[in-house]
Amino acid sequence: MKKSHHDILEYIFDNDDAGIREVASIMKRKHNDYRDFYALAALLDAGYIGFTGPVFEKKDGTLDVYRQVRLFQAYSQGEGIQNYDGVQISIDEKDSYLHTASKAIEYFHSRSESRTGWFLTAGFALLTAIISGVIVSHLTVTAIEIIAK
Repeated sequence: MKKSHHDILEYIFDNDDAGIREVASIMKRKHNDYRDFYALAALLDAGYIGFTGPVFEKKDGTLDVYRQVRLFQAYSQGEGIQNYDGVQISIDEKDSYLHTASKAIEYFHSRSESRTGWFLTAGFALLTAIISGVIVSHLTVTAIEIIAK
């Protein structure tokens, strides 16, 4: 997962949910158009996040990324009636929210478990190195004493 995708997902995960306008305002936007929202659409399509607003699907049930990123761009333009490339939101629509889905919870849980495993492994390796050093030092001193006699 790219860092930009991870940062967006982590923000939503840490806050339990986040408004689409809020996320759009904190995103690093390179193009300042719909292309900046492909990361959100990818996270939505993969099941990492959910969206309380309209989710456009194709006839086969997959996410219509083309229309979805344009909807996100329309939300990012502010409140009121917004229209972007054929996708319109009305003045009555308040901010819709992105929320963590089960896959995001599993993702962060597995990262946490993995990190814990690495710390335990590092701790055991350090402890083993210290014990080995003490044993080798003691054996070396004992060997020198035996040779010196």
